[in-house]
Amino acid sequence: MKIQFKITNMTCASCATVNKNSLLKAKGVLRAKVDFPSGQATVDYDEKIIDEQKIKEAITKNGYGVI
Repeated sequence: MKIQFKITNMTCASCATVNKNSLLKAKGVLRAKVDFPSGQATVDYDEKIIDEQKIKEAITKNGYGVI
């Protein structure tokens, strides 16, 4: 499965890297891309292991918002 969403409150490219790494550490996430200029995240995941809510929690636990 693939999900796309916007991450808010990112202020620099390092924020995007932090969020990408958090996504990749989540069990069931296969690929993750976070684009700082647009704030867009694209995540490929195994829906048998992780759901959209848990994916978004990987971001919000770092203090960022998800739209």
